[in-house]
Amino acid sequence: MLDIKLIRENPTLVRRNLERRRNPEILKLFDRLLEVDEQWRKLTTRVNELRRRRNEISAEIARLLKEGRDVSKLRMEAKRLPELIKEAEEERRRLWEIERSILMRLPNLLHESVPDGEDEHDNVEIRRWGEPPKFNFKPRSHLEVLRELGLIDFERGAKVAGAGFCYLRNELVLLDYAIMMFAIEELLKKGYILIEPPFMLRREPYEGATSLEDFEKVMYKVEGEDLY
Repeated sequence: MLDIKLIRENPTLVRRNLERRRNPEILKLFDRLLEVDEQWRKLTTRVNELRRRRNEISAEIARLLKEGRDVSKLRMEAKRLPELIKEAEEERRRLWEIERSILMRLPNLLHESVPDGEDEHDNVEIRRWGEPPKFNFKPRSHLEVLRELGLIDFERGAKVAGAGFCYLRNELVLLDYAIMMFAIEELLKKGYILIEPPFMLRREPYEGATSLEDFEKVMYKVEGEDLY
């Protein structure tokens, strides 16, 4: 996610970088972000001014009371301030949620070494290792091979999690775990400490997977919390 501070300090630089992606929707998002951020900063200033005024009134009321003077007008103003502050803070939080949502959708900045281009045909080959093999038959994609070997199931994966998801099966699962273990072993060589945190689930997703009543008496539960 892009740093909002970087965008505030270098909006033109960031926009020019995003222009290199040749995607007008990204630029619309960026311009919207600048608008929302300006509103957010104005509201932040407004909240700070209201809080400062609240402190000033409190001090002024205390001083005038000591002098025996009328403070009814100041008290009326002081009574309105908490609601004004609350409204401004709520609007500021709403704007920040919009801002954060846009930031999550903006891509990272391109490195200066990345070549500009319309599509993959403008890609620049940096280096090559070996030569692509030439087959005396028509090669099949890895998905075709995996399906034929019964190692992957896209249809059932899509039913559960949506398009693009799949189930790994049999030896492919073992390969997946072997790769993870290899990565873990390499990290251990570099001095990393493995940690497995406690995992907690709320009741609703737990009951979506199993009958909680069968295990509730023997399961750990955080007292006063919906966590198992």
